Amino acid sequence: MQALAEMAHTLLHIEGVDPLAMPRYLELNLRIPLDGGNDVRHAAGTAVEQISKRVREVREHEKALRPGAVYSYFAGSSHADGCRPAEPRQVFEGYSSTGKPQFADFVTMAIERKDPNIDRLLAGEDIVLTRVTMGRVLRTQQLAEFGGNSPVFKILGQVDAGLFRTLDAAGRCAFSFQLLRGTTLEGRARLRLHAVGAVDPMDLADPGLMQILSRFQRQLDAEAMRLQGQQQGGEVDEEAFVLPLLQDLARQLQGRTRNAGRRTQHGLERSEEGQRPTSRAYPDAAEASDDAILWDLDQSTVVVLGGKGRVHVFTPQGKHVTSVMMQGHAIERRLHTGRWRNAEPEERGEFRLHIKRLVASGEGKPTEDGPLPAGGAD
Repeated sequence: MQALAEMAHTLLHIEGVDPLAMPRYLELNLRIPLDGGNDVRHAAGTAVEQISKRVREVREHEKALRPGAVYSYFAGSSHADGCRPAEPRQVFEGYSSTGKPQFADFVTMAIERKDPNIDRLLAGEDIVLTRVTMGRVLRTQQLAEFGGNSPVFKILGQVDAGLFRTLDAAGRCAFSFQLLRGTTLEGRARLRLHAVGAVDPMDLADPGLMQILSRFQRQLDAEAMRLQGQQQGGEVDEEAFVLPLLQDLARQLQGRTRNAGRRTQHGLERSEEGQRPTSRAYPDAAEASDDAILWDLDQSTVVVLGGKGRVHVFTPQGKHVTSVMMQGHAIERRLHTGRWRNAEPEERGEFRLHIKRLVASGEGKPTEDGPLPAGGAD
């Protein structure tokens, strides 16, 4: 049993399965032969194949959930062109008849549906608008032969929300926070929150938003057990089941409106007081170990991990871009999703040479007009 458990853990690790998808146990159908010989080898092979099959199933589920992107049933992948919004304000509008994702500008959609607060948003107020859309609406045009009955996962509904302030040049952005229904390795119902957007949620200026999303996922874990129990008692309308959950998430996101202005001003005050990690940018870069120098694949920049949660971003030529505060799990998530990787020896070597030259010449001074700190993003 220990050998089978170790094999399952190894396979799950190799496949890069999200830790949230890791089961506490696997259910197998075992036949215990009493005569030994070839029967024992056949029984062992059957057990191994069952574990491999379950791991392949969860791997396919995880591959369909590329961060920020929507699965294209036409291409059979979430990594194809057109699976992710091209602009920060775009949200997921639904599938075409052939299963291709379609996106639209969030503000334009709010104008067309005559959102009661759109005038305030257009006037420049720092508010968050939301809209709940059920999965059947998103699949209205989608034909069954192009994923309408996909066994991988099912979009039960989503909350479109925006506009949010970001820490980078995108300025403001919107998201489609999707509630997906899948299955665990044990075959039980699983509810999962999936953020679709052109911007990484970790780049949001308000750390309270990530805390809302984390709490909501924990709530979904408990609700999935309740859904499983209702389904065992008879047929359940899954979209009706999750509607109150989506409405509650929308209310929580709208609740950030009253805090957005105060948090932004507080960040500016902290910047003026010198509490940002900017002043440590070049000292941290000069002292960084090999493991503390990373490469951002999305931005083609160098990321330096300093002490006490400091994170500094540089160009490959050593020019300082920005500095933020970031918790350890936020860093681990970017490494796990592949956005960041360890810098190659040549990349580290060239970067260190540029840092030494800039510091020696007196040009190594941090940028003072970078984005606001990320606080304690959860």
